Amino acid sequence: MATTHGNLYGIAPARPPAPRLVHAVSEVRLDAGGRIVAVRWGEVDIARNDWSGPEVIAPVAAVVAALNAGEPVFALFPSEHGHVPERHFIVVDYDDGRQAIALDGPATHEREVHDMGRIAGP
Repeated sequence: MATTHGNLYGIAPARPPAPRLVHAVSEVRLDAGGRIVAVRWGEVDIARNDWSGPEVIAPVAAVVAALNAGEPVFALFPSEHGHVPERHFIVVDYDDGRQAIALDGPATHEREVHDMGRIAGP
């Protein structure tokens, strides 16, 4: 009996589902006014609950571009067991035409930008 793909019944083996990726921000850099100017972020495979690659430091414009493209971006807050995704980011527009990011929704105890990890350096 001939076989296909190493399978006795000639049925192709099932492909594992493609990873479902979302962006996650683990650290932020703030300016003197408390606005986010840079992030440490990467993509997370939510099925595996793990990074799909290394995190990188990026300007806030990269996050704005992802959000404007309809991609979800979550904030990760430190916990005793690593990071916990609690809230997501949205784009905010300033009067001078700049766009930045902020956490969506009303203020939440210990789940604000200033509670996130900080990027070291200037």
